[in-house]
Amino acid sequence: MSERAIHFGVLIGGLALAAWAFTRPTPDASTSATALSAPRSLAPAVSPLSIIPPGSAFVLSADLAALERAPLGALFAQRLGQLGQANELATLCGFDPLTRLSQLALAVPSAGMPGTNAERVDDFAVVASGPFSAAEITRCAAAAIAKRGGEAVDSKLGGFSSVRDRKGSGGEVAAKNGLLIVSGGSYFRALLDSAEGNAPKSERDDPRDARHAELRRALGPGELVATWLLADGWFQRVSGDDDARLSPLGALKALGARVQVSTEVRLTVLLDCADADGATQIQSLLTELRASLGALGLAPTLAELAQRVALTAAGSRLQLTLTLSPSELSALFDALFSDKTQPGKR
Repeated sequence: MSERAIHFGVLIGGLALAAWAFTRPTPDASTSATALSAPRSLAPAVSPLSIIPPGSAFVLSADLAALERAPLGALFAQRLGQLGQANELATLCGFDPLTRLSQLALAVPSAGMPGTNAERVDDFAVVASGPFSAAEITRCAAAAIAKRGGEAVDSKLGGFSSVRDRKGSGGEVAAKNGLLIVSGGSYFRALLDSAEGNAPKSERDDPRDARHAELRRALGPGELVATWLLADGWFQRVSGDDDARLSPLGALKALGARVQVSTEVRLTVLLDCADADGATQIQSLLTELRASLGALGLAPTLAELAQRVALTAAGSRLQLTLTLSPSELSALFDALFSDKTQPGKR
C-alpha cells in the first residue's frame, strides 16, 4: 500500500467512523428488552485509547455512549441513519453490535510517518469497549466472514478469543468480555499485549505520544477527537504532484479536530505549522479561499457556513471553529446528502 493510499484511507476511515458512531440506532420499544438483558457489567474500566501502542501517527477516539445521550444524538441518528446499513449487520449477527459499543479508538501507526517499523506500514487498530461478550463478537465476526465466502478460524490468544479468515490476508478480530480489538500483523499482537498488561517497557517515551497528548489538551474534551501527525512532504505524496512541494500546505505538521455535541454542534480544528511564517501563509490561503467561495459552485448552505468559520492564529498554530444550531445542522445534512436520502436516488 502506498503512502498516498494510507493518507486517503485514514482520512476516509476517520470520517466513516464519525458517521458510523452517529448512525447507531436509538433503542426503541421493540429493542428495549434486549438492551436491558445485554451484559452491561461486562465493559472493562480500561479505556480503548489507553490500549493503543506508543508511536502512532493517527489517533481517533469516540465516546459513543456520550453521543447517544447528547440532545442532538437523535437528529444525527435520524439523518445519517438513512445512509447506514446497520440493519444488515443486526440481521447477520442476531443482534446489533453497534448499539453495544461505549468507547472506541482508531489508530494507524504509520500514516506516512518516517521512523515507523517497516512491518507496521500498513497496520491499523480499532479498539472498542462496551457491554458485549466475547462469544457474541466472535460469532458475529465468523458470520460476516462466511457471508463474503471466507472460512472463519477460531483461536485462543491469552484471555482473548480471536477469529480470522483462513482464505484472506486481512485483519483479525479478538474479543474478551467487554473489549474488542480489530487489527492485523505484528500490530495485532502488540495490541493484545498492551490490553493484557504484557507490553514491553520502553526505555524512553515516544515523542509522537507527547505530541498527540499536547494536541488533545489544546482541543479539550469532546465526543469525537482526532489527531494526525504529518510527515515531511506529506502534501506532495497525497497530491501526487511534484509541484505540490511549493504549496503553503507543505508547512502543515499536525492536525487536530474535536466535535462536541450537545444542544448544538461545535467543531474545532487545529492546524500546527512548522513555524509562524508557515501559519501566516496557510492563513492567507484560507482567507483567499473564503473570498472566492462564490466561484466554487458550493451549495448556498455550505458557502454560508464556510463564511462563518472563525479563524484565529497564535504563533505557529491556527484554530478554526464553527458552531451549528439544530436548524443549521439539518440544513447541512440536506446540502450534503439530499441526493442520497431521497427515494429513488443513490
